[in-house]
Amino acid sequence: MKVLKWIDKHMEEAFLSVFLLTLIVLTSANVILRYVFNSGLTWSDEICKYCLIFSGFISIGYWVRNKNGICVDALVQVLPEGIRKGLNIITQILVLCFFIWMFRSSVNVIKSVAKSGQVSGTLQISMVYIYMAPVFGFGLAVLRMVQVIVLDLMKLKRGGNQ
Repeated sequence: MKVLKWIDKHMEEAFLSVFLLTLIVLTSANVILRYVFNSGLTWSDEICKYCLIFSGFISIGYWVRNKNGICVDALVQVLPEGIRKGLNIITQILVLCFFIWMFRSSVNVIKSVAKSGQVSGTLQISMVYIYMAPVFGFGLAVLRMVQVIVLDLMKLKRGGNQ
């Protein structure tokens, strides 16, 4: 049970940390190799680019789970508390629908890329693997948004504040 709780709280952080560490190590090594030894790693830039892409998509699930996305809520703040809570749930459901739509669209993109047989420039790996970033990101966002909605509804049922 402790493992599941840790995964729930820190899964995205762990992935993002690994990607950031990879970016730092490869970029630093490449800078040192280029400026000190006049040679560099041709493949490291591509790996860094892919780490950055995956970081961007995985971070969506992180901000959903921690509820720290950017929002403009000046109008919402002047509404009565009951309306605010209802509007919050409606907004979350709309965002969930958007994430589901984006997930389905990214799966369609994967199918298209798989048919094309496209490979990356330096590493010569199938671009299907790179285009999995939105699938993972939006899939995780869907799971996290469902989790947030369920937790908020449970909190509302108990009569607690959000």
